[in-house]
Amino acid sequence: MSRKHRTPPPASRQTPPSAAVSPATRARQALDAGRYRDAIEFFKDLLKSERRPEWVDALAQSYAGRAAELAGKGMFPEALVVWRNRSSLCDKPLVEGGSPYLEWLMRAGEHDAALRLLISADADPSTAADLETRLAAVALTAPDGTLAQLADDRPLRRHRAAALASIAACCRGDRADLDEQLRTIPFRSPYRDLRFILKALLLVGDDPSQAADLMARIAVDGPFEKLAAVVRAALLPGSRWLVPMLALDEEGRQLLLDLKGCPDNRRALMFEVAALARLGTPPTPAKVLDLLLRRGRVLPTSAARLCRRLLPYGAKRLAEYRSAFGQLAVAERECILALAIEQDGGGWIEEHWLRAVDLLSPPDKAPLHAALILRHLYEVIVGDADADDSECIDWLERSLLLDPDDRATHLKLIRIHRQAKDLQAARASLDRALASFANDPAVLLEAVETALAGNAFKKAVTLAKRLLEIDPINSKVRALIGQAHLSHARKQIRAQRADAAGRELDLAEEWLSSPNDRSIATLLRGLSASDAPATALLLVAVAELGGGLLAAFHVLLESSRVGSQGAGALRRAGIELSRAATSREVLAVVQAINALREADERKLQTVLDPLRAPLKRAAGADFSESELISICETLLRRDEITLLQAYAGAGLKRWPERPVFVYLTIFARHGKSARFAMSSREIVALEKAAEQAQADGDQRTVARIRELVQPLPDFAGGGPDDFDDPDVFGGPGEAPFADLHALFEMMISLDNDQALITMARELMPDAEFCPLERAAGGNRKKLARLLIDYLVELDAKVGASRSPREAPTPAPRAPEPLKGKVPVQDDRQKGLFDD
Repeated sequence: MSRKHRTPPPASRQTPPSAAVSPATRARQALDAGRYRDAIEFFKDLLKSERRPEWVDALAQSYAGRAAELAGKGMFPEALVVWRNRSSLCDKPLVEGGSPYLEWLMRAGEHDAALRLLISADADPSTAADLETRLAAVALTAPDGTLAQLADDRPLRRHRAAALASIAACCRGDRADLDEQLRTIPFRSPYRDLRFILKALLLVGDDPSQAADLMARIAVDGPFEKLAAVVRAALLPGSRWLVPMLALDEEGRQLLLDLKGCPDNRRALMFEVAALARLGTPPTPAKVLDLLLRRGRVLPTSAARLCRRLLPYGAKRLAEYRSAFGQLAVAERECILALAIEQDGGGWIEEHWLRAVDLLSPPDKAPLHAALILRHLYEVIVGDADADDSECIDWLERSLLLDPDDRATHLKLIRIHRQAKDLQAARASLDRALASFANDPAVLLEAVETALAGNAFKKAVTLAKRLLEIDPINSKVRALIGQAHLSHARKQIRAQRADAAGRELDLAEEWLSSPNDRSIATLLRGLSASDAPATALLLVAVAELGGGLLAAFHVLLESSRVGSQGAGALRRAGIELSRAATSREVLAVVQAINALREADERKLQTVLDPLRAPLKRAAGADFSESELISICETLLRRDEITLLQAYAGAGLKRWPERPVFVYLTIFARHGKSARFAMSSREIVALEKAAEQAQADGDQRTVARIRELVQPLPDFAGGGPDDFDDPDVFGGPGEAPFADLHALFEMMISLDNDQALITMARELMPDAEFCPLERAAGGNRKKLARLLIDYLVELDAKVGASRSPREAPTPAPRAPEPLKGKVPVQDDRQKGLFDD
């Protein structure tokens, strides 16, 4: 179907949009709006009809605006054309006050035109003087014939020879001739800035501060600014001159590199370094390495050393390093590969480090370097964790064979053995340390601690007194001597030697300065006998300890230490536990629990038995939020689940929005098997608590909640990473081995830990294996032991979940966990391994 076109209205009826606006107004609007090209055309049309002065001035403004636009874009030749049109059509001078014309000539390279402009400006002395100053640098490089048209008395021509001679003297480094030539250049000469620049140029290397003072007298953007910029850059300290170098022209860059003494074959490298410095942020090691390898053939041997330091950040560039600097030593290559693996954060590093140690250990190589590697390897693999891996400890032992004068490693080994309760190994390490550091305070202090750990109290006192002869004001040692006498007194009380115990307590009181420790000494005197004087001393000690719950704790603790009945001691001390305990008393007891020595941890359950009832009643006392969290953490570490439930419940009641109390309450209710016993309501509460903890930035609580509710893998699901063999851990109700843990330990003892890892990797899903691999930190033996614990625990749970008379039936699959959230358990699923 054809479309009908509307007939346009007659021309007489069409009204152009600008019919109501006069041409003069339209031209002025274009000028005011900055549309200079339109304004030029409009005013030129107006001037064709009438040459009004205001229209001529407006056209000149339009030309000036358009020329400035072009110059701002770097189009200087085009800007000059527009400016000359302004001069010819509007009768305006090319050069006037503040005119940019001369600068554009210079930027466009039209030096001859600039000099001709000077010759034509003889009638205006002020303009001519300004032009001479701005053309001073051009005059020095212009042919002699170009200046021939200038009068002989013009400063630009008259002082030119002296300026050229000064430059020649500076290039020769002839300071005497330079001074003589510069004296002939007057202060008002167009070449006056040369006097300061050339002097500063010769002082850059000898007296930078004086050179900087000379450069401060020069105005920026003067006629010799290019040369001045070079000198200013050369005076910058350190490597700060690199970035300004990029703003110079080619001649300026070469002069700056001459001043810095840079060889010709390294100048391209300096430009690349400057480009990296201009980024504003330090370049990555990989970028620096790439730069050095590209320019390796023109760099000195020091660059090869730097490249070797950077190769761990780019170990794949080893072939390029060889082509640039030559072969690497095998030991150094192994170190680089190990460091590269550390940078990536994964993989096995021991093989590379230990291979390097084997290569460096011989006396004619670098045994100290090998010792450093072994200590570094221990820190990377073990870090601050407890060192229970004999292989890791052997690294420290081996490092001391290579470097027996490393005191810190001696001390570390003594502490490791003592904390592991291997006092025989601790004493052996201590003997080696004392052989090299017989009078070292730190070693003697470890000797005292080791003697105390072995109940060698007399030896501990002897060593402590020897230490005090070296360090008389060591308060820790004085306290240790007092504690040693207290420990010996307890030993005598257990042996029912009251007199010997009294003598030890007398000696202890000579060294103890803490009021609490002195009260404990009095308490021990009261427990050493059951007569009236001893009972009186017991009452005095209870009063000094504040009475109430804290005194009861100390009475029960010391009773367990000396082997007496705590209930009888409480009766003798007159302590009544039926009254309500205050929050201050509970906090004092918690502080005392946290101060317990490791040897007393086993006694804590017995000590707390009479105190659980009053402690539980005090859970509703007036505690702050931080105090309740501290109490709960202490109880959690000591596995005091009943008390934890009371205090966590009190915290949840007062602060229901705090995720940590949600976690602690549910953990106290179900313990470590919470994942099998929690209700759906509790799982939802934990999920919300995890979200809130994540929002609060409490990553520790988030990790705890996820660990508590993380389901074990569903081995009945038939997935590619699941267990699909029902007989992996034997038939229903039985295991194929009498002791699965012993079997795995035997595999490790036979250096077959890799076989164990491979087996576990095939059996375990990625979601379970990968966290254990990360936790091992690259230590193969540590990973093997973590896998043993996992598999043994899993075997126990699978066996417990099966009926001894029934074949196992597949459990329903757990619901898919929400991304980034704690998985919600299906209400219909009692447990992951329920029949």
